[in-house]
Amino acid sequence: MPIRVQCEGCQTVLNVQDQAAGKVIKCRQCGERVKVPMASGTAPAKARAPRPARKSQDPDDLFGDLDLRQAEDTKKKVCPGCTAPVEDGDIECPKCGVNIATGVLSERQRIKRERKGPPPAEFYRSVWGNSWKFLKKHWQFGIQTAVVWSLCLSMATTCAFSLNYYVTSRSKQLMEMVQKDTANLTIAGNLLYITVPKEKGSKVEFDGTYYQRTTVISAPHIQPWKEPPALFWAGMTVVFQLGFGGWFWTLATTITNTTMAGEKRVKRFQFDFFANLTMGVRFYAWPTVLTLPLLLIPGGLSFANPLAAGISYVIITMLPILVLPAAVVHMAQKYSYRAWLLFWMLKDFGRTIAASLYVFGMMLVLVLLIPGAVAGGVAAMQNRVVSWLLTQESVALDWMKSNIADMGEGNLRFLFYQMPLVFSSSFLTFGIICGLIAFPAVFMMRVIGLYGVYFRADLSIVNEFPDLEPATFGPRYLAFLVDLIIMTLLAGVGMFVGYYMFGSLFQFYGWAVADQAGLGVGAVASLILFGMYFSLGETGSARATLGKWSIGLIVLRDDNLPQSRQQAVKRAACSLLSLLTVFIGFLSCLYRPDRKALQDIMTKTKVVWQSEQT
Repeated sequence: MPIRVQCEGCQTVLNVQDQAAGKVIKCRQCGERVKVPMASGTAPAKARAPRPARKSQDPDDLFGDLDLRQAEDTKKKVCPGCTAPVEDGDIECPKCGVNIATGVLSERQRIKRERKGPPPAEFYRSVWGNSWKFLKKHWQFGIQTAVVWSLCLSMATTCAFSLNYYVTSRSKQLMEMVQKDTANLTIAGNLLYITVPKEKGSKVEFDGTYYQRTTVISAPHIQPWKEPPALFWAGMTVVFQLGFGGWFWTLATTITNTTMAGEKRVKRFQFDFFANLTMGVRFYAWPTVLTLPLLLIPGGLSFANPLAAGISYVIITMLPILVLPAAVVHMAQKYSYRAWLLFWMLKDFGRTIAASLYVFGMMLVLVLLIPGAVAGGVAAMQNRVVSWLLTQESVALDWMKSNIADMGEGNLRFLFYQMPLVFSSSFLTFGIICGLIAFPAVFMMRVIGLYGVYFRADLSIVNEFPDLEPATFGPRYLAFLVDLIIMTLLAGVGMFVGYYMFGSLFQFYGWAVADQAGLGVGAVASLILFGMYFSLGETGSARATLGKWSIGLIVLRDDNLPQSRQQAVKRAACSLLSLLTVFIGFLSCLYRPDRKALQDIMTKTKVVWQSEQT
């Protein structure tokens, strides 16, 4: 009867012949030396004479003559360590890990108990096979990733192309107007001077507007960038870029969380476009916030040695890719703020430097090699590629003009011919590239999850906080940096509404302080948007702004109840006061025992960590 034995090195179960009992063999998987135990019945123990049954001296003892040794069930096999039932084929007890034959813990189980996780050495052997099995079970994620990335990049390219078309054609149109009236219209740098003759009733027409007094506006090459169509196409380009990054971050954290939970399949994963956009903000904000302290180095070197500054900048930009595995593991947890802190990421990288470099090498070969090669080829042959694309576009447009309909040379031609042509060609190109890297990307997401499983003990993961514990200065500072990115975008919207729209209106009426008035309206509009962002976010279901939610913080009243809308508006106004005190109001949470800033004290609120019930 074959003897079952397990290799201590690779955990492979081997079936060997009876003749190998008591000998040492070599594992066919890893080559380790494995000692084969004696087979049952090979060296039977010397049979002992059965003891005579004990006779009871008490005639009233009904069970006195019963031999309890015969009551043992020899058909049941139990663990010698914890006495839990085990199967005949078990080498180790599934409950306590004790070797059933020897009664002691194996080396693997000892390391697992000491680290509270599997031995790190197994990561390098199991990562390839495990990730491949996961990819075969979740092949649909590869298809979804390829489609979403292709759509997002194609739409972003089409929007950028539309932006370029509008700015170019609009600048050309405005320049032709200037050339028709060079006596009254003069370009100086980025400004256009409209000089109105001093005769009574004189006026100068430019771009459909009549000016009755001398006015200074933006030059033709600057003005199109301020107009609504250009801002719309620029905004849509950003939105679709966020969709690309958001899908990666959402899927990566989902797969990592599933892997670290010990589950073999991702049970529920639904695409949410708006949640995807918020994760896209995190995708682009995280490397910026992480490397922000180090960007001072190339900034200082740029004055002394531009070459050294450029080299240091390239090294710093590579840092987020090196610490990406640890960052994704942190982002998959409930409290993810340490993923944004450079100190903790460098600490985790130092503790797992071999595994981090191993994952980086896999990522470089499997995922980054193809887009890197394509980008390098396009950069090396940029002029040829652009010339070839323009030639192909011209040929396609001529064919459409001859075989479909002649749309002329204006906006109709662009809308019905050029835009669909750019989108279809972009989708075909990105479809091929994303199709090649999507499946390796899903493979690497599983690798990062296994990295978190095997090196959990080495990573500075924060699994829990006491319920509603006040947040310290560091996490609140990180949340502020993320919110600052959102505020910058909102400020751009406010300045567009105020400076560009109202400023143009004031210029139309000939106000001498049109620019100053436009700036004032833009500042007020920006403050209103800031107040809405903070008040709506902190009174919504998340109880936090996007920055606080990304870190794991919420804002509550002192009695642990949610804020009212009015109280949240007051808190936003008090935050502005803290800003006007040169950030002194924010620094009070450094030394106060309750960790409150000035706006928290004034509105009787607090910033705390999310509880399990939140």
